[in-house]
Amino acid sequence: MPYLADTTNLQFISFWLGAVGWILVAVVAGLMEWRIWYVADRTIITSGVAWVGIWRTCFFSDRLVSPGLQVMYCQHISMFDTFAPVEIYVSQVLMVLGILTGAVGKAVSLYTFRNIFFGLNEARSLRITFSFGGALYIFSSVCVVISVGWNMNSVLRNHTIDFPANFYMPSSPSTQEVGSAMYVGISAAIMLLFCGIVFLCYTFPERHGPKIRLGDRLESISVSSFNTSHSRYTPSAVSRDNQSSHEHAMDNPAFQSHENISVF
Repeated sequence: MPYLADTTNLQFISFWLGAVGWILVAVVAGLMEWRIWYVADRTIITSGVAWVGIWRTCFFSDRLVSPGLQVMYCQHISMFDTFAPVEIYVSQVLMVLGILTGAVGKAVSLYTFRNIFFGLNEARSLRITFSFGGALYIFSSVCVVISVGWNMNSVLRNHTIDFPANFYMPSSPSTQEVGSAMYVGISAAIMLLFCGIVFLCYTFPERHGPKIRLGDRLESISVSSFNTSHSRYTPSAVSRDNQSSHEHAMDNPAFQSHENISVF
């Protein structure tokens, strides 16, 4: 229904904004630039900078392979590793959960817009699907906020991580700062949150009667007035009016005198 589709313009824009946010969540989960560590000992980490993500740690080195050949050395962080802090484990679970709930919310939103643009206009059904999709987007946003916020707090407090020997990482950096992945995660969370709120605020339009244009109204009034006048002046009524006018009519003396003059 075109009229119903016109009422979901804001939701349609929010849907694409939420789709972008969901893609960014998937990208952030795989990035390694969550924490940036600056190390003083450059024996192994020759670049002096290491990146710590929720799934892996990486740094550039020209000592681990052969002198003069600089490569990126990475090690995977598993959910079963005991050395990682609790915020990394929680972030691994929450980011995967955020991706899954965002995908389901996207599918529910697509189903809702399909019903709108292809004729299903039941108010209860649309309200339920919009609310369910919005709740999923908001839940995905909350997962990202918790993950990013907890890790950002650890960076700002300069928390240490006791890496095993095969990671070639110091237990504590000289300094550390928030990586670009966290800022991207915050942006994605804002997009998902906005999309979810817009979906939850959707209201089904009220049904109105058919609209009557001013020209049609004036035409109907003219026709009804004509019909009323026509019913009042029927042939019998006209004959009675003529008869009564003849009964009360008087001769015109001037006309009679004019006829007399014409005779002579």
